[in-house]
Amino acid sequence: MLESPEPAALDLNADLGEGCADEAQILPWISSANIACGGHTGDAASMRASVARALEHGVAVGAHPSYADPAHFGRRPQTVAPALLTSLRGALARQLQDFQQAAQREGATPRHVKPHGALYNQAAQDPRLIELLLELLPREAPGLALVALARSPLAQSARQAGLPVREEGFADRRYTAAGTLLPRGEPGAVLAVLEDGVAQGLALARGAPIPAQDGSPLQLRIDTLCVHGDGLAALPLVRALNESLRAAGLSVRAPA
Repeated sequence: MLESPEPAALDLNADLGEGCADEAQILPWISSANIACGGHTGDAASMRASVARALEHGVAVGAHPSYADPAHFGRRPQTVAPALLTSLRGALARQLQDFQQAAQREGATPRHVKPHGALYNQAAQDPRLIELLLELLPREAPGLALVALARSPLAQSARQAGLPVREEGFADRRYTAAGTLLPRGEPGAVLAVLEDGVAQGLALARGAPIPAQDGSPLQLRIDTLCVHGDGLAALPLVRALNESLRAAGLSVRAPA
């Protein structure tokens, strides 16, 4: 008797270790967790606690490094200059080392690295930050997948360099027509209505077009779908997305 093929799968991820009160409730609904490792928030204790909770739910863990900017939660863009690149190289190396040490102490094997906040958005496009990450990651996080904005220069460059890449979409953020995330300070940048987030997440999962800020259709191919763990509606959104993805015939699981 032939076995039924496994359903198509999508990774559902959330940013954790950021002091979110709903973290323990979010974990059962996701397949990957991006854990803050000291740049925008987090320390050794919070990293170990988040890793331990993720392991309890069979959730894959990865590092979520950031600009060293806790005052602005790592969400303030930085001027990319030689001094910043020098300090950033050291800061990211320390964050990756600290996270991998915390994961090892909890018996977890890290699977990926996802930059946070302003670093994520700037590195998606800026050739100097792309070069820094492509030089740093093979040394400090060998074999770990890079989670990058879908269809971005960073994703394309990393793949060309031979790094494992997961192209990411966002259920709870509005996109520009160019495929970048609308800056958080602009109206409508964060989708506030649960049904809108579920609809956008499902469309991204299926490879269907979503409406960009200007109303034009935007089509992206993604490997992983993100819900921000610190969002006010993170728990109901991630739960509804998980249930909707499964109802659509998609298995929610981390890449092998």
